Amino acid sequence: MQPFIAIMQALALLLGRQSLSSRLVIDLAISLPALFAGSVLGIVAFRNINEVWFRRTILVLLLISGASLALA
Repeated sequence: MQPFIAIMQALALLLGRQSLSSRLVIDLAISLPALFAGSVLGIVAFRNINEVWFRRTILVLLLISGASLALA
């Protein structure tokens, strides 16, 4: 599911612009390896992560996010 969403976002970006500049194509080519790596890592994590660990990780990230927002 994640790679499909990423590809759709990239296509929407490209199709939303009427003229494709060479800079946009270069930026897209540079970002594709990172996009692919993130998609692969997400799929691997989804298959291997325990539900309890996932819940704990999300709660810790929410705690950190809320604390940083409160302190800002």
